[in-house]
Amino acid sequence: GIAYVLTRHVALDPSKSRALWATALLQVAVSGMLLLVAFMTLSSYALVDRVHLNSMLLLGLSELIALPLANVASSLCLALGRGGMAALSMCLVPLFRLTVVIVAVLDGIAGAPHHVAFPPFGGSILGVSAALVLISGMVGLPAWSARLPIVTAGSQGTKYAIGSMVGSSYQEVDKVLLLQILGATAAGNYTVAFRIMSVFLMPISALMGAALPRLFSHKGELVGSRILRAISFSAIGYAAIAGVIAMIVSPWMPRIFGEGFSESAVYLLMLSPWPVLYALHQTAAVGLTASDRQVARVGIEFSGLVFVAVVNLVFLESIGVTAAMVALLSAEILMACAGWYLLLRRR
Repeated sequence: GIAYVLTRHVALDPSKSRALWATALLQVAVSGMLLLVAFMTLSSYALVDRVHLNSMLLLGLSELIALPLANVASSLCLALGRGGMAALSMCLVPLFRLTVVIVAVLDGIAGAPHHVAFPPFGGSILGVSAALVLISGMVGLPAWSARLPIVTAGSQGTKYAIGSMVGSSYQEVDKVLLLQILGATAAGNYTVAFRIMSVFLMPISALMGAALPRLFSHKGELVGSRILRAISFSAIGYAAIAGVIAMIVSPWMPRIFGEGFSESAVYLLMLSPWPVLYALHQTAAVGLTASDRQVARVGIEFSGLVFVAVVNLVFLESIGVTAAMVALLSAEILMACAGWYLLLRRR
């Protein structure tokens, strides 16, 4: 949750950039190492026969420390109003990973698990190093003496960390249940349609991330309400266009993925209202976060997660994949209504 803590503090007082940057570096290192220990412990029991532990260690370092550091650097750039630098920082790790992988493939690297972990790790190290240099050139070196105590940063970040976990889990729990209840074929057909639609949602998520620092800096003010209204109209307008494009693209699914995915075309068509509902939900959610009501947001989205899980458990076997889509769209409606109700009631 440190990215949200950094964004909130820096948006309110940009002079704290170096202190919050130091706070973020330490927080990511400590939390990342704790997660890495848990990850390696689980890997030693579950995957040791298939993937060497050294490879798992390299993947853990890449995903639990290097990538989060680059993402926090992007958050700092956004908080300072440097959108171009934020985009560059976000792309550094993937860009260097891709470059190193291409070089490794051209060099003839074998496709075994204990080999393929090295290129992403090398690219991650190069990418995060470039991100650190980028931030140093923008704000200077971390102000270690002025950083927040790790207990303070951890307590402030916990609600955001829980919110991030809950906010993503409600979209993923249905695939797990589909696989367990209806099997791999049904889960595969639905997942293809879901992932394509998820691509259409990315600009909405990016808009929320870019708007959050501005909303933090104007919380409780009239200009904050105007900004929220502007991003709401922008997100909903884009979402409506994205839904229409999804409807147009849906008949092409079998030609792109093969005749075995003909059902995915129907699922994509049924998911076409999702962008608009997602935009309504996310604009209300970011408004709650910016107005220091993250706990309310977590409660709403946790209720959405429970709703999706229960509907799938009860109706998947009798209705089929349709139950997963109905549950997802209904949850978005309920979360959007609850979020906007709280925002408008306070206003």
